[in-house]
Amino acid sequence: MSASSGFRLAKTLGLAAVVASAVTQEYGAGINFVVPQSLGVYPGIGALVPLAMFATGLVIFLKVFLYARFSRAMPRAGSSYVWTVRALNLPLGFILHFVWWASITAAMGFIAFAFGNFLGNAMVNAGFAAGHLLLSKPGHLALGLAALWIIYGIHVAGIRDYGRLVVILLALVVVTALAVGVIGFAADPAALLHTAAARTGIAFARPAAAPPFDAHAFLAVCTLFIFAYGGLSGAPALSGETEHAETVMPRGIVIAWLTSVVLFSLVAAALLHAVPWWAALDLIRHKHASLVTAPGIIGLAAPRPLAAALDLVIALIVGKTLAPQMVVTSRMLFAWAEDGLIPARFAETSRRRAPVAALTLTVVLASLFLVQATYIGWAFGIVARSVTILLVWLAVACAALNLRYNPRHASHGWSEPFRRGVMVVPVALLSIVVTIALIRSVLVLPHAPFYVQPLFQGAVMALIGTALYLRARRVAPGLAAVTATLPLE
Repeated sequence: MSASSGFRLAKTLGLAAVVASAVTQEYGAGINFVVPQSLGVYPGIGALVPLAMFATGLVIFLKVFLYARFSRAMPRAGSSYVWTVRALNLPLGFILHFVWWASITAAMGFIAFAFGNFLGNAMVNAGFAAGHLLLSKPGHLALGLAALWIIYGIHVAGIRDYGRLVVILLALVVVTALAVGVIGFAADPAALLHTAAARTGIAFARPAAAPPFDAHAFLAVCTLFIFAYGGLSGAPALSGETEHAETVMPRGIVIAWLTSVVLFSLVAAALLHAVPWWAALDLIRHKHASLVTAPGIIGLAAPRPLAAALDLVIALIVGKTLAPQMVVTSRMLFAWAEDGLIPARFAETSRRRAPVAALTLTVVLASLFLVQATYIGWAFGIVARSVTILLVWLAVACAALNLRYNPRHASHGWSEPFRRGVMVVPVALLSIVVTIALIRSVLVLPHAPFYVQPLFQGAVMALIGTALYLRARRVAPGLAAVTATLPLE
């Protein structure tokens, strides 16, 4: 792509990079930590954790359909922000995506912190004394900052290098997931629990009967697992840098979804086969939650050299989630700057076509969230992150219906894919029902302080987003006219 093309972003990526970006953002802390730990939050789920993971993946197809349709109609760097602003409402689209953007940036700080946990424990289990240093607060901070700024350096080098990186990471994810699945299903649960009992002193006892089906717990766990599938946004965020995005992006989104459902369901079933739900619950209740993670369970089930190697790989897989998340957050800033909502410098790119200002703000804020997670501990929680993902999905569904029925969009070329096809309306309506049901199931967390409640966290970020929008409207009163057309990229 020549410099005279008019594009600031380099349109060089293909299908493999699109798929890899989505899967590598999805497969990380969610599957390796949140899945088995969900029992501690909602014990009523019992043995249905793997089913909840699979069911969540099936439900996510509704979102996949809409995202694929929008990516064909409006393939732009801001993805769902661009879609909702053009199809619904500017202030609503911006404020909602500001909350979502803040949650992803906070999640980057949390993942950078969790990377220290996973890598430190992996090194300790492998017999390296340096692992204890990584598990200290200074160790968490140093390692997390190193991970964030190394990923930043790769992004600044250009999107082509990022594409190569995520394709390599995708291969690593697939091999590791298959290995975890084989080890988990090959494990003898009785022998594994014997090992766990010797290590923890817990006397495990299978309950006489399985708990009755708890619909609320099942829905709530499905909502938690929305966090695991949230990486789907790693694909459409690359729309401004993908060749033939109108056709490549929809295919990439669907392939990434299929890959994630298979890998997630395999790993969830394997982990809960190796450590039955009731034993996992005992471990959590007796303060041995570290054993109820993918590395912890593999450490009990596999020979020590193999377990140590997988621990190290899983730690890298958790850390690699930072790379696609940095794409999503920086391209969101790029799109806001294109529309005039934030200073234009965030839409400027370097000689390598990288949005350096947007990337720099992202990594600085993620570093601050890392400091907060290390020394304070308060941040956007997993549930709040899931709720923001659901709210964006809800807005996208409403945007699809508005493009279908609102006459003001009849002259817009981007509404054409929504005005034909029998699936658009039922998928959008089902998406609205599903997202509202899932949000209601976790909107108030039982026995949790107010500052970690999703309502409180979301309200704080929404107020900040509102203030930013009002400031932008004063500085640039012609925002409505700008957002009446699609941005260049």
